[in-house]
Amino acid sequence: MQSIDTLPRFTILIHAVGHGFARQQPSDGSRVAAGPVHWDWLFQPPGDRSSGRAGDACADHLEHPSKSAATLWTWATDPLPELDKPPASWMDRIITPALRLADHRERYLDFEGDIGAGRGSVRQLARGRYELIRHTASCFEARLQWTSPPAGGSPVEWRHGPDTDARVVVRFSRADGEASESCHAWTATLFCERDT
Repeated sequence: MQSIDTLPRFTILIHAVGHGFARQQPSDGSRVAAGPVHWDWLFQPPGDRSSGRAGDACADHLEHPSKSAATLWTWATDPLPELDKPPASWMDRIITPALRLADHRERYLDFEGDIGAGRGSVRQLARGRYELIRHTASCFEARLQWTSPPAGGSPVEWRHGPDTDARVVVRFSRADGEASESCHAWTATLFCERDT
């Protein structure tokens, strides 16, 4: 495994939705991440080491980012209360619907506060670094390494190191293998990878 300092970053944001927020739902009619609060899972692409500006007041995300813009691979899920338990105690995999969103600006790795334009506000649930396991048009899988537990958040026990017996793996996948739309239904799976 690589040194943690050389791995790309990730952030999980709690997005409290504002009055001006509207999201196109998948054509199957499901209501994924459509409530007053959802989580945004953001991953810095490997090799992209530019740094976002944490204090930018606007913090707009790009619907169709230019090739020169630093972007984060982004999915949204409903909040997952199962994550209140430490991963080593999970008996089963956690599986939930997810939406693949347009890539977000890199500033969201550090940003907390009002997003602007009535879209609500975000605060960090957790952040860290990840080891990429697989990345295709229909599957993203990563081994998470928590570097900064959330202030007052429940996943403080997620943090792991060499003396623990479990690592969290997250997989976002599409069963049909198609990934042509900018916003569509995926499945998020979280599980513990235990040392044996």
